Amino acid sequence: MPTYKLTYFNIRGRAELTRLVFVASGTNYEDNRIEREKWPAIKESMPQGQLPILEVDGFVLPQSLAIARFAAKEVGLFGRNNLEQAQADVVVQTCEDLRSNWVTAFREKDETKKVNL
Repeated sequence: MPTYKLTYFNIRGRAELTRLVFVASGTNYEDNRIEREKWPAIKESMPQGQLPILEVDGFVLPQSLAIARFAAKEVGLFGRNNLEQAQADVVVQTCEDLRSNWVTAFREKDETKKVNL
């Protein structure tokens, strides 16, 4: 069985979907959370200078949605046929849309604009 190490900041954010995939499937993984103040020191060593990353037996995979889809496939949550896989993709993309909208609303300083987001 492969070993999984998910590295992201100590927040939910872009890695949360992958965390949920691992937990829902009962898959053991290392949840490596980085504090923001440590990020500048390790940023250059990260693929594309970004987090999250997923290490699978030493291979490093970047990009949050690619990671979530890979994890779902690995643990048997990605669907048994093309239609089920497309439905899984819809869930992944919907989660990303919700996360993106939440971040936009969270960062908006004008309270009247938040209502329309």
